[in-house]
Amino acid sequence: MKRSLLQVALLISALLVASAMPALGAPEPYEVTVKQVSAVSMQWTTNQTFGKANLHVTGPKHYDFSRTFREDSLAYFKLYDGSEDPRDGTYRWTLSYVSPVDSGLAEEIANARKENNICFIDEITEAGLFASGQWSGTFLVLNGKMIVPESQEEQEDRYVGSDNDVKGKAVEGPDGNALPTKDFVINDDLIVDGSACIGFDCVNGESFGFDTIRLKENNLRIKFDDTSVAASFPRTDWQLTANDSANGGASKFSIDDISGGRTPFTVEANAPSHSLYVDDGGRIGNGTSTPSTEIHTVDGDTPTLRLQQDGSSGFAPQSWDVAGNETNFFIRDVSNGSTLPFRIRPSAPTSSIDIATNGDVGIGTASPDNQLHVLESGTAGDLKVVGRFENNGPVSMQLYNSNAAESWVFSNKLSGFEISKGMTGVNEFVLDGSGNLTITGQLTTAGNTYPDYVFDEGYELMPLDDLAAFIAENGHLPNIASEEDVEYGKRINLSELQVGLLEKVEELTLYTLEQHEADRALRQADAALLDVIEKQNELIRQLEARLAALEAGK
Repeated sequence: MKRSLLQVALLISALLVASAMPALGAPEPYEVTVKQVSAVSMQWTTNQTFGKANLHVTGPKHYDFSRTFREDSLAYFKLYDGSEDPRDGTYRWTLSYVSPVDSGLAEEIANARKENNICFIDEITEAGLFASGQWSGTFLVLNGKMIVPESQEEQEDRYVGSDNDVKGKAVEGPDGNALPTKDFVINDDLIVDGSACIGFDCVNGESFGFDTIRLKENNLRIKFDDTSVAASFPRTDWQLTANDSANGGASKFSIDDISGGRTPFTVEANAPSHSLYVDDGGRIGNGTSTPSTEIHTVDGDTPTLRLQQDGSSGFAPQSWDVAGNETNFFIRDVSNGSTLPFRIRPSAPTSSIDIATNGDVGIGTASPDNQLHVLESGTAGDLKVVGRFENNGPVSMQLYNSNAAESWVFSNKLSGFEISKGMTGVNEFVLDGSGNLTITGQLTTAGNTYPDYVFDEGYELMPLDDLAAFIAENGHLPNIASEEDVEYGKRINLSELQVGLLEKVEELTLYTLEQHEADRALRQADAALLDVIEKQNELIRQLEARLAALEAGK
């Protein structure tokens, strides 16, 4: 099993101290004393300091009270501190103490939990670094006041001698002093042909009804005293106990581990029928005599299983409820406001949530092929949203990679939606509350249409006269959405718009090239005309010269 260096160091140091000073060893066990302070309060004191104490009190009509005491504060209970006034009846309390733990050891205990090191608490306890204990008891509420068990009910010592003795009267000896109590010793098997009554309150002519053996007095116990002496033989003493002997104690039947000082089994008076029922198939019924599964719980309102970590092993107290009723099956976080972090509604379909053997999670599918696989089986034309991330408050919702250097963070904030690289990186994509989109990088799209068909030899370019007529009539370019379309809420496909605009740019290029060709032909025509004119002018100059010569020769 893995251990951190600090865990190893703590254990080694504790063992070294224990070996050097044998008196240290394991910490001294806690001893707890309970005392009634007033008619409505009680307190507990210990023989040594503690780091934390957890008190839990339950009682009639679902009374449930918990409190944690820290730093050696006095553990106490007031009858009217709960959320509701207590009712008369028997109340049960459990108190768990944990020895003071320094911050370093507390951190190691937390790490042991994360590593699932279930032996760590035992190891540090054996090393003398940690001690804990748990005590329990009862008190009675009668007419709104507490009766904490203190005084034991007295049991009168009685002597029963010969048939001539008077029951309950001690027999005097010759000297006038009372004779020692006499026991009957039978050195053979005892067979009673009839019923037997044992106890100080049995009477002559006892009416047994169907009772075969009856115990009758104010303190009823049957003890099993095992006198085995060899270490290899079991020798635990047990006891069947009916009712507490103290004033204000519980009316109950219990099985007591006398040697261990524990009571592993108790049934209180007035417990409902079939509170615990084991049928011939080994099925256990809780509230039912007809269990249909290995453990079957029946209750009229929200049958519940509570899982309570009481802090006695060094870990923080935490309670969970697993329950169900006509509205939902749920898990309740009792220790944190009784929130319901997990719910399943009745009639939920099969594999609403399905976790595969490799950890993949399926929603609506029993065979997820990704870490999260959502499957919605809808009918044709039935458009449904299969996924939604909804922010219902002033908080940020983020999705990011655990690698901070390569992480892309998707954040839903009050200011809008942002995508950035790294937890503190530049926002590469921002969509604010006004619908404005800001992109730091480049926007690229993948499509299967591109307007280079404009340059194909057979492409029919709209004549400019026709184009002018279309614009005059419609007020926009062909194949481009109009302002009217946008105003009436038509969604614009940016890819189609980009293709349309590029188509117009390429058509404009063709128009420009045609104009260029026309201009070049015109320039060539102009040059030829200028050449003809120049030749004509030269011819005219020659003719003018010849004419001048002729006129001069007259």
